[in-house]
Amino acid sequence: MANYSLHFSNCYQTVKLTKWACSALFLLFSFSWLYWFQADMLAVAQHGLSGGKTSYDRMLGALIVTGVLLVLQLIVYAFTRLSRRTHALTYLPSFLLLAFVSSMHYPFRWGAWPWAAPLVLLLWGGSVWLAKKVYPFENDAKEPVALFSRRVWLNLLQMAAMMLGVVALSNTNAVDHYKAHAEVALLHDDAEEALRVGCRSLETDPSLTMLRTFALAQRGELADHLFEYAISGTSTDMLPLAGSHSHLTLLPDTLLWDFLGQRPDSLLLLTDSLGQPLFRAPLTAKRYLDLLAAADTLSGDRPLPYVDYSLVGMLIDRQLDSFVVHLPRSYSLSAPDSLPRHYREALVLYRAQCDTSFMYSDASTENRWYQYMQLDSLYPRYTERRVRTDDSLRATYWYYYHQRQ
Repeated sequence: MANYSLHFSNCYQTVKLTKWACSALFLLFSFSWLYWFQADMLAVAQHGLSGGKTSYDRMLGALIVTGVLLVLQLIVYAFTRLSRRTHALTYLPSFLLLAFVSSMHYPFRWGAWPWAAPLVLLLWGGSVWLAKKVYPFENDAKEPVALFSRRVWLNLLQMAAMMLGVVALSNTNAVDHYKAHAEVALLHDDAEEALRVGCRSLETDPSLTMLRTFALAQRGELADHLFEYAISGTSTDMLPLAGSHSHLTLLPDTLLWDFLGQRPDSLLLLTDSLGQPLFRAPLTAKRYLDLLAAADTLSGDRPLPYVDYSLVGMLIDRQLDSFVVHLPRSYSLSAPDSLPRHYREALVLYRAQCDTSFMYSDASTENRWYQYMQLDSLYPRYTERRVRTDDSLRATYWYYYHQRQ
């Protein structure tokens, strides 16, 4: 009788320890995953899916979702009563729901979920049934009551496998996360943080380039640092207008238009003396910037933001001829030190490759150009040149201009 009581006590203590270990691991993983890794993605998805009527709170969202998932696990446990070496299986529906929430994005698509989720649940149901059948044959008499017992670690291994499943099924696309984080940062007026995320990565898309362009323009560094980042798209994609492949989801586009000086819809409302519209839709980025230039004048010591947008757009499109024509209208070429870095690089490139008679001199930039050209001659293939080029030269306009050429 004493042996039976001891055996029962050991089993009870081991079951309790297993439950606590699984619960602690699940809570730690779910909250951390939602709070640190998926918060920006969920903020963008919720804003888009609700039409901008609701907003996502990082802390509150992580707490609520984790709490709901834990309640779901308790309900599953109440029905299955899995409490031994397969207790971790009671968390699978919660992990599956966490993976579904973490895979959400805007615009919403079901993807493989309509058939994958029922299949996983069917396999899970078979595993639960099998686990219940083998219960009577499990021998727990010699199972130690310790965190390092076989039962506890078998459950933790199952938990680890399900956590890996969440990672595999969630949206872990780097560019999507960069864009979401940048939009959240810009929404909170933190251009520095928007520029920090993914700054060393070569992965990008037109929307991310547009966000970085806006962040740099806010800091007055657009023409000094844009080509330090990977660039995707053309000048048309610098603004979310007609023909652009870029778009905003969380960040209101009014912040962008107010920063540049005038909203596109207000330009379309302008009329002539006969009441006829001066401008007709659709507006492209180039047309919009040209209209701003026609409707405004330069003020102060530094050109207005749209000027750098227009000039940088020409550099993105590799239109050096147009750039050289338009640059003197806003900047003085007689004082090279006052020019933004990428403009000086473009001028040196233009004189070297397009017009050797072009009157422009900048000794420090020219020295760096010679260093770059030595690498270009030694490693003519783009893939090899990308590896051999150091960071200072890779962050130049020259590197962007010649890439994949």
